[in-house]
Amino acid sequence: MIKYNLDFKVKIVNEFLDGCGSTTLSKKYSIPNHSTIMEWVHTYQLRGVSGLRPRKGGQKYSGMFKAEVLNWRNQNMASFSETALHFNIPAGSTVCRWQQKYESLGIDGLRHEQDILLTMNKNVKHNSENHLSKEDELKQLKKENLMLRVENEFLKKVDALAQKKSKQKKSRK
Repeated sequence: MIKYNLDFKVKIVNEFLDGCGSTTLSKKYSIPNHSTIMEWVHTYQLRGVSGLRPRKGGQKYSGMFKAEVLNWRNQNMASFSETALHFNIPAGSTVCRWQQKYESLGIDGLRHEQDILLTMNKNVKHNSENHLSKEDELKQLKKENLMLRVENEFLKKVDALAQKKSKQKKSRK
């Protein structure tokens, strides 16, 4: 992926805001996709110049955050790009990957691999000690309960959308 510097992005956004179209700008500056310009414009309108600054790579998101993002996307019927913009996530493709992982692996697919390994290691240690403190056990159960609630709510929304689409197809016939 081509990285563009801040000055270039600001220049493009200003030209767009002055009335030049995104397709024209993408051709003029050899930007492969005009939607890139539209993302810059929306980001600028939402977060100003600071939103256009390059980000540090390797941002880690918790499984809970990912579930909240997907739940919001589902409830608002938002695109991946809109969702990323709303949550200040660098790219819509990140949200798309989370969606795919959720669909194939369930709620556990949203957890970061390191989180899974840490949880497994903790469980092995706790099982070897044969007990959890009541406080730790309560925290673990609350966290698990919350994750299950989010998953349940998400699945209900997906089911409702599927039923709505099915009804729309039947009414067209």
